Amino acid sequence: MSYDQYYEAKALPDAQSEGSIVVAGFDGIGVPLIKSEAAKIVARQGKGQKRQKKKEAMVGVSYTVEQNIRTAKEVATNLVYPEQNCDRKKKDDKPRAKNIRRLASLERPKQEVFHEIMNHSLNRDPESKKPLVVVMDGALGLWSILMTFLSAIAFTGILDIIHVTQYLWKVANALYGEKSSLGKKWVYDNLLMILEGRVCDVIDKLRRVLETQKLKKSQRDALNECIGYFNNHLAWMKYDEYLEAGYPIGSGVVESSCGHTVKDRMEGTGRRWSTEGAEAILLLRSIFTSKNWDEYWQFHMELERSFYYHDALAAIGVPDDFNELGMIEKNTTITARAA
Repeated sequence: MSYDQYYEAKALPDAQSEGSIVVAGFDGIGVPLIKSEAAKIVARQGKGQKRQKKKEAMVGVSYTVEQNIRTAKEVATNLVYPEQNCDRKKKDDKPRAKNIRRLASLERPKQEVFHEIMNHSLNRDPESKKPLVVVMDGALGLWSILMTFLSAIAFTGILDIIHVTQYLWKVANALYGEKSSLGKKWVYDNLLMILEGRVCDVIDKLRRVLETQKLKKSQRDALNECIGYFNNHLAWMKYDEYLEAGYPIGSGVVESSCGHTVKDRMEGTGRRWSTEGAEAILLLRSIFTSKNWDEYWQFHMELERSFYYHDALAAIGVPDDFNELGMIEKNTTITARAA
């Protein structure tokens, strides 16, 4: 497998094809393992819980995107009342992620995936002229790794707004019942406050509900869970600043990468993997979904040819069929690396 060699040699995207903001994101998704390997997973099991059958693959993405300034009202309406937002941009007009680099791995430590993707993100803007943004869900372990890695680097961390909205919906469903128009309006009002930078006001409102209303245990649990989630992520919920700067506030690129790069291939009826086999497929899927497959395969064939035959083909006058597409030029670096 020549994944690492390929990306070490690969040139960065052309500056003219890049957006004005550098973005990275990370997430995890389970991969079903064969029984012999699933049995090795060490996980604390609660009463009645079954033995774990999946191992988490770490997914990281790096891309650039153009600035997209929106209002809090526009975003809140899009998320809660999309059919009522007459001012929403057409899908084709919205800034799209450019030159996405994906990495999914089952064997590499999370820190190594962070290192690979964040170094790639930093190298895309060597003069640090563009803002660096990292959008993730609420997994505090991932945020801890990120803060350690970027401790000396200026960046903006953003909590995915979709996860924020989901916590509001949990409270609304607990208080008003599912599919309630009152609950929907409650979500909209509180989401609008959060997008306007008033997260602490929302937390205070939730606490007052706990203190002043007679609630069922399920309702109290939903409120406490939401309050705890917001308190734990306050540093990454400055949405008024993010919207004004035109930053992305959703982790859609890494979420879709979890599905497209990992889940679509690794899950399905009867699919179970060894760790080694899953890792090989995930790295190949990372290359394929990053739209680097043709270039990678040409590089891989050239690397293999150089490793096994060196200059034997040229010495006996046999044409180099592996390089007929001309995608990777022959150079001494490849020969030296293979040797």
